[in-house]
Amino acid sequence: MVQFNTRANEILLKLVYYGPGLSGKTTNLQILHAMCQSEQRGELFSVNTQEDRTLFFDLLPIKLGTIYGNSIHLQVYTVPGQVQYDASRRVVLGGADGVVFVADSSEAKMHENVDSLSNLYHNLNANRLNIKQIPFVLQYNKRDLEDATPVGVMNRRLNFRSVPFFESIAPKGVGVLETFLAITKETVGTTFMKYHLDKKVKDFDELLRMVESNIRQSLREIPPDLAQPTQSAGTVLRHTNVSVNDLPPDQVASPQDLLEDALKSNMETAQLYSELKQVKDELERRNQQLADLAAQHERVAQENLKTRRYLEGLLQSVGEAIISFGPDGRVLTWNAAAEQMFGYARADIVGQPFQQLVPASQEGELERVMDQVSAGQALRNLSTERLRKDGEAFPVSITYAPIMGADDRVLAFSALVRDMSPLRNLEQKVKRAEVGSAFAGLLSSLLNELNNRLHSLAMRKDVTRKTPDETHLDALFHSLESALELLRPLQMALAPPPLQRHPASLNALVEEALAEVAGEAAASGVHIDTNLDPAIPETLLDPERVQASVVALLRSGLKRAALSSAKKLRVGTRRAESGLQLACQDSGQAWTEAERTRLFDLASASDAEALVLNLAAQMARAHGGRISARSQEGVGNAFLLELPMSEEVHSATPASLEGRKILVLDDEPFLLECLTDAFQSWGCEATPCAQATDAIDKLQQGSFDLVVSDIRMPGLSGIQFFDWVKANQPAMVDKLLYTTGDSFDPETRAFLDNAKLPHLSKPFDLKKLKQTALGLLK
Repeated sequence: MVQFNTRANEILLKLVYYGPGLSGKTTNLQILHAMCQSEQRGELFSVNTQEDRTLFFDLLPIKLGTIYGNSIHLQVYTVPGQVQYDASRRVVLGGADGVVFVADSSEAKMHENVDSLSNLYHNLNANRLNIKQIPFVLQYNKRDLEDATPVGVMNRRLNFRSVPFFESIAPKGVGVLETFLAITKETVGTTFMKYHLDKKVKDFDELLRMVESNIRQSLREIPPDLAQPTQSAGTVLRHTNVSVNDLPPDQVASPQDLLEDALKSNMETAQLYSELKQVKDELERRNQQLADLAAQHERVAQENLKTRRYLEGLLQSVGEAIISFGPDGRVLTWNAAAEQMFGYARADIVGQPFQQLVPASQEGELERVMDQVSAGQALRNLSTERLRKDGEAFPVSITYAPIMGADDRVLAFSALVRDMSPLRNLEQKVKRAEVGSAFAGLLSSLLNELNNRLHSLAMRKDVTRKTPDETHLDALFHSLESALELLRPLQMALAPPPLQRHPASLNALVEEALAEVAGEAAASGVHIDTNLDPAIPETLLDPERVQASVVALLRSGLKRAALSSAKKLRVGTRRAESGLQLACQDSGQAWTEAERTRLFDLASASDAEALVLNLAAQMARAHGGRISARSQEGVGNAFLLELPMSEEVHSATPASLEGRKILVLDDEPFLLECLTDAFQSWGCEATPCAQATDAIDKLQQGSFDLVVSDIRMPGLSGIQFFDWVKANQPAMVDKLLYTTGDSFDPETRAFLDNAKLPHLSKPFDLKKLKQTALGLLK
């Protein structure tokens, strides 16, 4: 009877080859066993007599493959044909799903064929199976005999159901496959219909074609060495002639019961052995797979090791710093470039917080980065700053990325850090080169104008010597101031001084600037309209630079307005959400787009007007603001100066220089004398030094409130003097004020920028010197 394994979707069918003795039933199974692919068959299991004839049965398990989602397994049995083994035949027929009757074609065997067919009928009835309903196929074997009975005669005598029949020469494999195909297709088809499995089948003929296709794929041509099989290459159990006489004296048993029990036991043993053999084969296959996987794993491990060493070498040799850190912020990996860039050895930094590389000015940045990257997003080219081991902050560009696990969970973070210092230095050099190129074009006109003013100064000097009265002295000083005024824009462009912020009124600075250009406006016939917002409060500004910038904007507007027919200039201030605003609009001809884009480009400056406009933009940026320009044909041009406004402005009590101890260091005797006299006139105790070594001696002997030092000096320079102060008297670093006439030198410029020290570029006036000194002494 068919067996179903619903959990594994398996169907087990039992086929029985029946017939008289020596008709070729076992030979059929041997040929099928030889034709089956090894992975599709089990072991051929036989229980034979001592004369190698079938005693009980032969068993051949065959896997048919999957049909409509069901795995079909066949158990193919033979029965012993000898008359005395009728009980064996009856037991083996139990639960059969299909029968192949193998008839002997010899004319002398016809009577045995008929008797065996009759015996089949009775034994099927004994197992409650109907010979007229069970799937049934006839095979006429030994068709190569000389006395072979004609097929027509055999059909009349045996084929009472008119079922399919096949001529066969089993030892040669002729007709064996065809017979097996026919009974298998008939049995599978009947099973699907009987148990209503055909509901899944759209085309029944297609089902039968699938069965035949699976069988043909599972079988091969019969090997030549099995053309005359003598014995199956399977498992054979020998009958040992055990009889009822071997039982203990007090045990009673029927010989028939003993036979049936032995047969059932052997069948169960055969099935269990077959299953055990399949399990053994499966275990061997799995073991081989495990061995293959282990070998593959070993190969992969070796490849991974090579790849890891390659990546580690690549990681160490790459030019950028590559750092990884965990969710707790502690450094996990640190390559050679990171050691060189930050100054920390790998052993010193691994396990330490990544936060220690972040300057205080970037507080909270790392937390924001980790929040974003934790979502699986990379953060590319973040411009920021980091700290070297010595505490120096330097510009970097960082790309952060998540390091993901197999479950797509972020395990750590990677940071690719590029030191932008060389690029910034290069950009500064390029900028200085561009500015130098622009200034080269300015020098011709500036030198010409300077020559004129110096010539005027020389003539007034001669006149003053002859007539040294107050009028001529004022004229001499005016000529000197005119020459210095011509140099100041160039000086500020090349070496911008630090801001000197004080509480100041923007309106007041605008009014002073308007007063300065009032004569120029009157001379050119330009009318100036003002609209200053009285609600603008005081805020922290550098009054001198803001006023100079406003003057530059007014003069640019006056120049263009003077060329227009309207000759108007409008100036207004107001308080906005972003801070303070100053607008300056003229009625002149509109700028072209090219002119407007070059207004605040220092490299494009071609005259003094362009230079001072650039200084105004520089001043706005230094305050944290900006200047923009707009233009419209028929309306004119407008500058908009925007400056931030401090929320709270405290008017600090002015510091006093009275009684302060000042150390003055300069190698120019005349300038040293002037500076010393100036500080003494302000009530200071000024100590002059012509060399840095003398200044060091003075600092070691006593204390000073302020040191005013030149940079370019013979012997120890001002830069070397700073290094000594930083190393030996670090508290005095914030009390250093440098004066220099060498602000254009790259080394001097780099020193002032890196040290972030206050400085005055020569020439400077005493008013500026006093304001700066007071700012440092607050």
